[in-house]
Amino acid sequence: MGTNNKFDKKARRSDSFRRKRANIVPYERILIACEGEKTEPNYFKRLCQRFGLNPRNVVIADKKHGLDPMSLVKYALDENTKDHDFDHVFIVFDQDKHKTYHAAIDMIIAPRKKKKPSLHPITSVPCFEIWLLLHFIYTSKPFCAACDDSNCDLVISDLKKYIPDYEKGADNIFNDDERLDFAINNSKNLETFHKTSATDNPSTGIYQLVEHLKRLKR
Repeated sequence: MGTNNKFDKKARRSDSFRRKRANIVPYERILIACEGEKTEPNYFKRLCQRFGLNPRNVVIADKKHGLDPMSLVKYALDENTKDHDFDHVFIVFDQDKHKTYHAAIDMIIAPRKKKKPSLHPITSVPCFEIWLLLHFIYTSKPFCAACDDSNCDLVISDLKKYIPDYEKGADNIFNDDERLDFAINNSKNLETFHKTSATDNPSTGIYQLVEHLKRLKR
């Protein structure tokens, strides 16, 4: 009886795995791990829906939140260990005033020699909202709050000039394709600017992940 139970359990796991695989479209699988509780996961969920991407292929790990960058990296690596089938792992986090920001980037870059999965730090300085702001304007103005105040609050203040009712956790912040392309171009122009600016405030790598998702769409 015990032996049969073992075989039954293995058979059920095998059937479950086959059903899972059957729901995966034959293009690469991606894990997106977000620092934010709602804002970033909501944004990428809406974006993937807009692009018509299969949620089995693009997995957004949003069950953990409130993690500092280093803890988020460890969480993403743990999630990848549970599912060895990812081709890319994108780890999305802000600098703001996190003390583990640079250590987290180093931890992601260190194992890049491994073939699979490819790990990508997707960072924003000072925060994700700079990416949203770049949908409306190009700015290279640094956002630096005094003392223990949040740099991100300064970005949100500027963002509310264009989205007056914006709040953290909003699920309706996806813009049309024209604004999306505008934000991508602005982000790239910021990268060029910062080659000679001696700072990366403000900047964002969100465009790299968005462009990757757009390629999957095609």
